[in-house]
Amino acid sequence: MRVVNLASGSKGNVTFFEAGGVKILIDTGLSLKEIKTRLELVGEKLENINAILITHEHSDHIKGFLQVLKCTKARAYAPKTTIYDYFKISDEQLLDRISIISEYPFHIGDILVSPVYVPHDSMECLSFVIEYKNRKVGIATDLGFVPTLLLNKLEGCDLVYIESNHDRNMLMSNMYPRFVKQRIIGDRGHLSNEQAASAIVFLAKKGTKHFVLSHISEHSNTISLAYLASAKALEKEGFVLEKDVFLRYSRQDKPGNNYIFGEDNDD
Repeated sequence: MRVVNLASGSKGNVTFFEAGGVKILIDTGLSLKEIKTRLELVGEKLENINAILITHEHSDHIKGFLQVLKCTKARAYAPKTTIYDYFKISDEQLLDRISIISEYPFHIGDILVSPVYVPHDSMECLSFVIEYKNRKVGIATDLGFVPTLLLNKLEGCDLVYIESNHDRNMLMSNMYPRFVKQRIIGDRGHLSNEQAASAIVFLAKKGTKHFVLSHISEHSNTISLAYLASAKALEKEGFVLEKDVFLRYSRQDKPGNNYIFGEDNDD
């Protein structure tokens, strides 16, 4: 199993996943050209993508969707509202290559994908737990709080991408209009550093060792603030960083860390 985030943030989100001979893009929030470039940076080619998973209809997650679908032979898996209400797709040839998904698990080859509805200011928004043999990866970005069901699904993941979107003090003091700030901190907005840290501590206690802080705001956060919030929370609970738990972050401008997990229980 191989996982690498290609971009994360308000300007575009894309993650590459590979296992069992299947290559998947999770979200397509960059232009077609930029997705090709990012894939090439990690040694992959767009034409080899077999499947596309879409979390929700916001532009930073679906910007390149139609172009990627048309330029590949990939099958897409997306919420009903993204396909019919946002894109309003009626082309039967395209629809034949799209599977509508909700909260029910499904297979892509030997890969099991378990979607989980999460609270966000979109028509529908999903997080994903992706399993191959005895390995699991969680993708949990764009949510206002972490539902218990999602935490339960993420238990036992080898790797979790979780948004650490904003520092509350920095957000409240920036130039955003008040209604935007309230939207971000609301239950259908984005996770704060403290909310992310709390979820990370919970999952670390359940055995997850690798975490990637994601969707870090360029205007209401910094990588340092996001990292320190989770690092301090973990250390307070007795975890030793770089031994018990490995904490990383994803970026908007370039691919992040390359994760490769074997099929046994060793990293």
